[in-house]
Amino acid sequence: MGIIHQMKGDYETALKLHKTHLSIAQELSDYAAQGRAYGNMGNAYNALGMFDQAVRYHRQELQISMEVNDRASQASTHGNLAVAYQALGAHDRALQHYQNHLNIARELRDVQSEARALGNLGNFHCSRGEFPQAVPYYEQYLRLSPDLQDMESEGKVCHNLGYAHYCLGSYQEAVKYYEQDLALAKDLHDKLSQAKAYCNLGLAFKALGNFSKAEECQKYLLSLAQSLNNQQARFRALGNLGDIFVCKKDVGGAIKFYEQQLALAHQVKERKMEACAYAALGTAYRMVQKYDKALGYHTQELEVYQELGDIQGECQAHGHLAAVYMSLGKYTMAFKCYEEQLELGQRLKDPSVEAQVYGNMGITKMNMSVMEEAIGYLEQQLATLQQLSGNEAVLDRGRAYGNLGDCYEALGDYEEAIKYYDQYLSVAQSLNRMQDQEKAYRGLGNGHRAMGSLQQSLVCFEKRLVVAHELGESATKAQAYGELGSLHSQLGNYEQAISCLERQMGIARETGDRPLEGHASCGLGAVYQLMGEHETALRCHQLDLEIAEETGSAGCQGRAYGNLGLTYESLGNFERAVVYQEQHLSIAAETNDLAAKTLAYSSLGRTHHALQNYSQAVMYLQEGLRLAEQLARREDEAKIRHRLGLSLWASSNLEEAQHQLYRASALFETIRHEAQHSTDYKLSLFDLQTSSYQALQRVLVSLGHHDEALAVAERGRTRAFADLLVERQTGQQDSDPYTPVTVDHILDTVNGQRALVLYFSLAAGYLYSWLLAPGAGILKFHEVYLGEGVSEGGSSEFQEAGAGRGGSRWSSISPAPERPWAWTPTTAVTPPQPITGLQREQVSSSIIGDEPMASKLGLFTWVFSVGPRPRPTGQSEGRADGKV
Repeated sequence: MGIIHQMKGDYETALKLHKTHLSIAQELSDYAAQGRAYGNMGNAYNALGMFDQAVRYHRQELQISMEVNDRASQASTHGNLAVAYQALGAHDRALQHYQNHLNIARELRDVQSEARALGNLGNFHCSRGEFPQAVPYYEQYLRLSPDLQDMESEGKVCHNLGYAHYCLGSYQEAVKYYEQDLALAKDLHDKLSQAKAYCNLGLAFKALGNFSKAEECQKYLLSLAQSLNNQQARFRALGNLGDIFVCKKDVGGAIKFYEQQLALAHQVKERKMEACAYAALGTAYRMVQKYDKALGYHTQELEVYQELGDIQGECQAHGHLAAVYMSLGKYTMAFKCYEEQLELGQRLKDPSVEAQVYGNMGITKMNMSVMEEAIGYLEQQLATLQQLSGNEAVLDRGRAYGNLGDCYEALGDYEEAIKYYDQYLSVAQSLNRMQDQEKAYRGLGNGHRAMGSLQQSLVCFEKRLVVAHELGESATKAQAYGELGSLHSQLGNYEQAISCLERQMGIARETGDRPLEGHASCGLGAVYQLMGEHETALRCHQLDLEIAEETGSAGCQGRAYGNLGLTYESLGNFERAVVYQEQHLSIAAETNDLAAKTLAYSSLGRTHHALQNYSQAVMYLQEGLRLAEQLARREDEAKIRHRLGLSLWASSNLEEAQHQLYRASALFETIRHEAQHSTDYKLSLFDLQTSSYQALQRVLVSLGHHDEALAVAERGRTRAFADLLVERQTGQQDSDPYTPVTVDHILDTVNGQRALVLYFSLAAGYLYSWLLAPGAGILKFHEVYLGEGVSEGGSSEFQEAGAGRGGSRWSSISPAPERPWAWTPTTAVTPPQPITGLQREQVSSSIIGDEPMASKLGLFTWVFSVGPRPRPTGQSEGRADGKV
């Protein structure tokens, strides 16, 4: 009687009857019957959700069955204990009892019991997200199914196996098992099971991108739901159809299905369904950027859940509202929503919700460019995820590592970023998650690229491309080709770069993706510009601009204007360059893109300098400098200070020019010295660093600071390639901190000589010479203008307006020695003229870049000892090899 009432769901009555049964068994001293009574009471308590009591009675049952050596009873009791322990969250104990059940069943060769144990073990691992562990148990069950002759249970296991493969991303396998589930349901004429099978089969087809099959399955579900008069299934079918139309990029069609969902919810007066419909409509309107409607629907969603007292629903609604605010760029409002969501998640005591919210809070802070705070939230996400097990938790940890990598990359800490991307990749590979592997390889490629390790970056981007092809997603392949093309361009592999970018362009045109076509065109323009094919580059950037205007993308319009400006600058058409850079700056200001504003100001400063509008050049460069400092973009700051120094010099503001060039040189030196893992990176900065040293020498000479000019000449000569030479010769980096050479250092060295020292420096077309004597310092300074083409490696960056007159000049720096040198000047040297030969900027496929083809200037300095007249033997009292 107790079992009958239990089957009817009348558990209280069942318990009373089971207790009576237990009392009678105890009076009769029937030990086996007592065990059965304890077991039935445990099952009743389990059904009532009173799992502690269930465990207590099942343990008594197990004790008795062990004493009477009833192995079959022991097997079933282990199974029941496992269910109760799992409900209590004691997963290790549950797993142990499930395994005991399986072992005893196999020992007894009880196929029915073994099958139940296998099914329960599969369900246990599935419920914990441990799908790889679940799959073998379900497969073993199916191997036993011919002996079981239980089509209903076989169908359920096929369904669960399909679900496990779906969650693992093995969608083709999921389709296989859902089709088996559907066939069994049809054989049993079980319409409800058919409906479930069609539902999940449609979802698997959708994941495979087979939207026609997916739509067909969901329409079968809708038809079955109507014949069963199952409004819940009908509601789900409409929602799934809407989701398929979203995937087909027909959001308007999706909205019609979601509106039918809402009408059905109102018809059946089911408030929770109503809230779900509001959520779907809000998400759809957010996708089409109708944010007011999206906010309206999500607000209604929240209100319904609040009326129902559904904390979990409220939690989801706050997350949906946050997503809309994120799309609007209202990150402060989004963060407030996440704070509300976190509070509700903590009330639910659901670590999975808390972890998700911490992750979203971190992403919000990333969008607010508050990377340090973002790191804090992401670390809290990782700590919370430690409480969870299963593959989903492991995957979330991997993605948190990826976001932390993005944070450290944004902060310029590329070594730390690479460590996190490596951890992300390890997780993605362990779970065979190809999409996450692709993202991890991308992060690693960008990290190594930022550090200047271009070959390592190339390996990562090539692996990423392989993964992208395995995924078969057009957008992912296109992005991979684009970034690989950009890297080949940076390496000077222009043919490979063009090949990659043309493939990206081909994918964009095949898929009708106009924004992607614009990105590809931008990248191709950059490569052609580097190749000196400026007319072709102009056509590419013009196409990028046309597409950006067509799609209404302000950021891409700004990018195209900036690149057109740089190309016209390369052609020497500075007036056109200024027009485009002004449009670039205007759009950057409208979108509040500070990085783009920095580059636009820098470009305008350079082009106005070339037009000899020096006051305007200084104004623009000062604005760019302010932003570069605000954004902590040290390399941009160094480059802008360098240019600002040149413009100030041309404006005859020599003191301020001196200050800016000193700061630029120091920044270049610091950046170069810190880039200890990248020879390529150091060489790329060497040109600008050299230019700064030479310009600084010229300014200091103009100011009459000949001793400081000597120190700067020596500083550039001794440090420019010192650590590169050490690395090439020994394979190790010079880790000694950089100490700038001073005049005192030089004089100390000269004082150790036994002869006069003549020091020469070639600085941008001028030959400077200093005559130094031990104990007397600088005796004479001399300069000669040598004209263009003096330095090796290309034309000088410092071309003077109207240069061409040569001459020499001597200046007395210190008291004359006993036997002074005296060269009679031939002609007077004209004061330094404005410098117009400024460097052009490079364009990358995603943002406006900087400094493409810097002139190879080099600091050419010679140091000679000038001693007494040589003796007849050819020996000299002075040192012929002395160097400062």
